[in-house]
Amino acid sequence: MSNPQLLPAWTTEQRLCLHDVFDRWVQSCAEQEYEKLMVLRERIAPMEVCSIVRLVRSCYARPDLLADLPAGLTQRLREQRLLPPSSVASAAAG
Repeated sequence: MSNPQLLPAWTTEQRLCLHDVFDRWVQSCAEQEYEKLMVLRERIAPMEVCSIVRLVRSCYARPDLLADLPAGLTQRLREQRLLPPSSVASAAAG
């Protein structure tokens, strides 16, 4: 498992954008993609409430988890430039 990376705090605008991206993705994703996200959420915060911001930032902090984000959500995050630069390169390679 990778060591967690320290990430700068997100601005309110970035957080709102992430929620918007997530809301649009949830409305159009396949059930299989949604289930994949819920399995990841359970790995990150077992038996806890976990916001999408916390979930995504946890994946950024631990690149070993980034590949487990559903591809459709990752693509939307990339389009809105919400992926850290190192994650974009890793996601493109994977």
